Amino acid sequence: MSQGPVLIFDKSSLESLSVDEAVLLDNFYLSNIVPIFFVECLADLEREMIRMRSTPEKLVGSLATRTPDSQSCANVHHMRLLQAELAGKLDMDTVLLRPCRDGGQQVQLGDSKGMIFRTSQEEEAVHRWARREFLDLERQIAKGWRRMISQIDLDAMSKRMLDALGPWRKPTSLLDARKITDTIIDNIDPEWLLRFGLQILGIPEAADYVVGDWIANRRKPLREYRPYFIHMLSINIFFCLVLPTQLLNNVKQSHHIDLAYLYYLPFCSVFTSRDNFHVQVAPLFLSSAQQFVHGDDLKADLKKLNERYLQLPNEVREQGLYTFARVPPDDSTYLTTRLWDIYLPKWRGQSPNVNVPPEIEAALKELVDKFTTKSKPVPDGEGVSIDELNFVTIQKKVRPSKGSYLRFSREVILKNLENEMKKAQQDSA
Repeated sequence: MSQGPVLIFDKSSLESLSVDEAVLLDNFYLSNIVPIFFVECLADLEREMIRMRSTPEKLVGSLATRTPDSQSCANVHHMRLLQAELAGKLDMDTVLLRPCRDGGQQVQLGDSKGMIFRTSQEEEAVHRWARREFLDLERQIAKGWRRMISQIDLDAMSKRMLDALGPWRKPTSLLDARKITDTIIDNIDPEWLLRFGLQILGIPEAADYVVGDWIANRRKPLREYRPYFIHMLSINIFFCLVLPTQLLNNVKQSHHIDLAYLYYLPFCSVFTSRDNFHVQVAPLFLSSAQQFVHGDDLKADLKKLNERYLQLPNEVREQGLYTFARVPPDDSTYLTTRLWDIYLPKWRGQSPNVNVPPEIEAALKELVDKFTTKSKPVPDGEGVSIDELNFVTIQKKVRPSKGSYLRFSREVILKNLENEMKKAQQDSA
């Protein structure tokens, strides 16, 4: 299976892709699907399809079909990450530029300890949505989100923020607003900023504990002490600085949702969007090690890749994407190839696919099944660090074919189908 740069996309990028282009996105990138993406999809369930020959269910279902299901994972919600950092349980240096996956369970079988990542609720939901199946609870959540968005008063939010921060000049550009934000962060009394920031971010009850811990840590600079807290607070201060200006065109309540994507920027190498708000703002919050790719540029590249692979002979394509497109073309005219060169610089020297002997493949499958079905949860307090684990298992539901492509060889797909039918017959006997 391919690897690839860690990518965060928003809805605007994904919905511009054809199914074939989305399959290649999933093949060449490791998609970090952030919670706000699922929220945007749900919100579409309440969308009125004016002048469109479709329904909200078809719209969300079509988007779910294009959502990566192979090389993807759902990121932990930003508020849980913030709370973990404030409690000293999250070190941002260990998670930068990669997803914070949820749902891992430490298990033990004999003397071996490992971790099993099961399919997340969000991933299960996307599979259902692709089948046009929606729960009543999801419809109620969709209604709540659209109602919440309609009630947001951005002007009042900005005024409260700026009144608390004191008199600062109006920014003359978005870059200037970013610089003013940094000046505020670095020059206001840090204890006041901690308490103020926790109130703004919705957890004022943590203020006394956090301030006490900060004092116990010899009053470290806040960027060093709690970098993710500073990242989130900076985004909110920046937004409130630019709201009273004309630097952002057509400001609307939904920008409050667009803003939430920026909370997850530390957990990717590449962020892509076609949304004008993200095009203007996201690059200002990316580090020098990250890249912003316009959604139109990504689509154009995937379209070019798709045209290339669809021209291959059928006997080649029937070997499956994981065989003939394990890595991108050795051609730097492709954006995807250039991104691989940046984030996986040794990929050109990787060994070709190795055919695993059937007996070894069967033994490995038996071992994985044994750990999955017979291992027991590790009791609380007896866990080990990730580096000490003997194995890690990630469970996923992956469609063997999608669009014009087989992901595995036709032989493997037919063999798995035969095994599933045999198992079903045994279970029913």
